[in-house]
Amino acid sequence: MRRAILALGTWAVLGCDPAVAPAPAAAPDAPRTWAVLPWDSIAGRVIGRESSSEGPAAFAPLPDGGLLVLDQVHERVLRLDPSGTLAGTVALPGRTFDDVEQFEGRAMILLDRLVTTRVLALDLDGNPLAEVPLVGRGVERGGAVTALLARPDGVWLEVHHRHSVRVLDRDLRPGERQVVLGRPIDGARSLRAALDGRGGARVSIGGRVDRTPERSVSLKGGAPIERIVWFDADPAGRLHVVLHEVERSTTPPWRPSGERYAMVVLDEDLRELRRAEIPWVATGLEQSVEFRLGPDGRLWQMAFAEDGVRLLDWGGRAP
Repeated sequence: MRRAILALGTWAVLGCDPAVAPAPAAAPDAPRTWAVLPWDSIAGRVIGRESSSEGPAAFAPLPDGGLLVLDQVHERVLRLDPSGTLAGTVALPGRTFDDVEQFEGRAMILLDRLVTTRVLALDLDGNPLAEVPLVGRGVERGGAVTALLARPDGVWLEVHHRHSVRVLDRDLRPGERQVVLGRPIDGARSLRAALDGRGGARVSIGGRVDRTPERSVSLKGGAPIERIVWFDADPAGRLHVVLHEVERSTTPPWRPSGERYAMVVLDEDLRELRRAEIPWVATGLEQSVEFRLGPDGRLWQMAFAEDGVRLLDWGGRAP
């Protein structure tokens, strides 16, 4: 059963070992290794023979500088303190959750796309706050949900990489569902991103219900872009986009000969501010979320390596 929704474009892991990836050489803008969670003793994994291989599905940065890590193999959420030390765990009612977010540092939001098809809100001690089914206005089936988004006005689900649906309000109460285009960001606007079919990606900003965006930019890489791994806006209005660039052989079966991620930072006018190469790419262990922006604007990555789960701080705090 596949639970990972890596991002836009193809899902398949490209030419990766089914377990882990070796540590890459340092990138020009090397991140800080914030914490390493050893396999099995802390971070659960499954090496599938007749089923999918999986590691921790998702993570979420907390306002206090700590992190939540969804360790669904062990049916729990790990809470790491600002030093990267395991501070506690919260037991989950099953192992089918495949995404986690935090809401204002006072709640964790859990998503189960395929089995119980619900969103579950818990406080940080694990006490239930709210539960809402996925299927309803704007969501025809759980597997159509492509992202879990926490915003100041509530909890949103991105669907089919095209529109988003608010399922919980800012008080974490279910209510009338609101549907907008793209991913909602500040200023009653939405952020949209898609592959352009020519080896590039197009990023746009517009009104939440306006089909024609206010402005757009086309992004190219050193190799064809096959996947948009992550994109979001930080509190300062900067846009962060992670692109999966893949070089392939010129003869069948056109296997990848090289791959990397490109991290691109744009300002509100979609002018490029920064670009860096990220050598840590997806492995054969399924995960739903590889990157997230922290509340302070830092970009975080959860990468799988031989020694465990590496939580990487790519910096970039909002000014």
